[in-house]
Amino acid sequence: MAERLIEISDLSKTYTTKSGQVDALSHVNLNIDRGEFIAIVGPSGCGKTTLIRILAGLEQHTEGGALLGDKEIGPPRGDTGMVFQKATLLPWLNILDNVMLPLSLKKKITAQDRERAQSLLRMVGLDEFARKRPNELSGGMQQRAAICRALVHNPKVLLMDEPFGALDAMTRDLLNGNAMLFSA
Repeated sequence: MAERLIEISDLSKTYTTKSGQVDALSHVNLNIDRGEFIAIVGPSGCGKTTLIRILAGLEQHTEGGALLGDKEIGPPRGDTGMVFQKATLLPWLNILDNVMLPLSLKKKITAQDRERAQSLLRMVGLDEFARKRPNELSGGMQQRAAICRALVHNPKVLLMDEPFGALDAMTRDLLNGNAMLFSA
């Protein structure tokens, strides 16, 4: 029997704007088991990003509920990785330090942590750019670094919001082919 990882029950999100209420999500129900890969597809503005941000703990829902494991989703958690539409790298850190950021916020970095980060950078073809700053890399290279950052702490859940949009077709195919390696 599969283990339930995420349970979304009657989830809704309404934003209040100057011109009135906007229903971003309305009564969403979804169960995701451990090991499942789920893609949410829909037109721009249908609430995909809002749902992902709620699951990451970055947004509050207005109705319903969302559980990760047996705990209500609240503030951001250490067992969740998030890849945003844009890389959101810190410009004053080099690429390796940007990748290791989630680890450095939680604990002292170990040699094993550094090797995991370097291994992920090698896997996406950025090992030679580890000491460069984000502004020295192309948008696609920055996004690959952001994907490594989301994976470096080996999260239980990986949430990705259009992560391959800034990548060229060849790199996108390479990363799709290596998807199973990321969890190693």
